[in-house]
Amino acid sequence: MPRHEIEMQQTVRVVGNTDVSFVVHADGDKLGELRVSRGTIDWWPRNSKSRHTTLSWERFARLMEDAS
Repeated sequence: MPRHEIEMQQTVRVVGNTDVSFVVHADGDKLGELRVSRGTIDWWPRNSKSRHTTLSWERFARLMEDAS
């Protein structure tokens, strides 16, 4: 199983107009970046200039509930 590392810009605040970003690595290789905002969750694959997946919070909740 790969070793995962997650980087986070850590500040305590309400998510406003600026996304909160999580950079995700597996075995030292960047998998992508997860950007969390008030309205959506976006996944940006490694070396991508545009987001790959955008989910509303409601759709994300349904997806997580269905996965269990």
